[in-house]
Amino acid sequence: MEKAATMGGEERVKRDSLADQGGFYQREYFYKTLFSVIKPEIAPYLERLYEVKELLSLSEIISDGENQLYHVIRMLEIAASIPDSVLEKLKISKDELVTGVIFHDVGKGKEVDDRHFDSSKVTKGSVPVFLRHYPGMNWVEWVVPFHDHIAASYLIAKKYHCSIRVLEAVALHHHVKIRPRTLNLIGDSLQLSSMVKLDIFHYNPVQYVAPGGNLAQVIAILDQLCAIERKFRGFSGLGLEPQQIEYEVVRDLVIGITDNKDPRLDVLGVSLKGNESVILFDLKAFGSFVKMHTEYEVQNMKASILQLIRNMVRVNRGCRERDIVALIGGDEYAVVTKVKDIAVLNKMAERVAEVIKLKTGFQVRAGYGIGESIAKNYHKARLQAELMKKRRFLLDE
Repeated sequence: MEKAATMGGEERVKRDSLADQGGFYQREYFYKTLFSVIKPEIAPYLERLYEVKELLSLSEIISDGENQLYHVIRMLEIAASIPDSVLEKLKISKDELVTGVIFHDVGKGKEVDDRHFDSSKVTKGSVPVFLRHYPGMNWVEWVVPFHDHIAASYLIAKKYHCSIRVLEAVALHHHVKIRPRTLNLIGDSLQLSSMVKLDIFHYNPVQYVAPGGNLAQVIAILDQLCAIERKFRGFSGLGLEPQQIEYEVVRDLVIGITDNKDPRLDVLGVSLKGNESVILFDLKAFGSFVKMHTEYEVQNMKASILQLIRNMVRVNRGCRERDIVALIGGDEYAVVTKVKDIAVLNKMAERVAEVIKLKTGFQVRAGYGIGESIAKNYHKARLQAELMKKRRFLLDE
């Protein structure tokens, strides 16, 4: 019996040892994976990422076309590049900044995932009771489901015993009023252009109104900066980024100067037969918007709508096949899709138009073409969209 007990103890020790080794190799694999995509500046903070188990679930969330774990890591890269001298002027420690970045979106879930997002469920809500002790949070703009993650992230950060300032940053990062001094110090240290700083400062003034400390403001600045980077990724023209390749090849397909044998399609992992359907979205009254806004604001809006359409059509396709999208001309967007069912094409066009109106205020004319070459289908889609224009000089009898 004594021998059996001894053997049982040995087995237990062996199992524990194997479990420890498994944990070691899992951690090593985690680090190896991250080092393939991150900048070395954030190496000192990798252990912090690993310790927050809820953070890793963000790798399964795609919101606005971006993996949310990547979003946190990208914010961490930018935060790590801010000089200590700048943080000293703002009375922020690098440790607090890193912690705020790690926890600011940790509560995100399927409610913001592009694959599950339902525009009909977007409503104005009220700030949760446990966040109302922060000044200004009683009357800020709180939108469901976009702001649900703030409350969830706050509760997770509290569970990990984060400092009072970090908790405030997590609670206010979508609502804190960004002050010029904070923005200029961070913007100059990151060499941001004056137009980017203006875009951050003036973004959604109805929402960003709650008073808050420097840490909350810096988290809000970095969050907006990542959003700006994401919007303009398809417009950068630098290197051979997939979105830039897609942007160019779609334009060439619809105007007929290339075909389904274009080698750029192989790079994108897309195969076409050459007779795919085309959906066209034409923005209404965009000329008036151009007259009233700066060039940066115009390009910002174009990039936002392009990314929005990409997200929406790929959701409609159920992630089984990839539709490709590009901005054609000044205010027209073309979608090349394998869908040939008229009812489905109508549903796709209606849903995209609805979400563009909801998120940007722009109404769109939509048309589609099917049954011929991509270039001819694009022409048919344009004609169909043109028929939706109001006649200015003719009256109905």
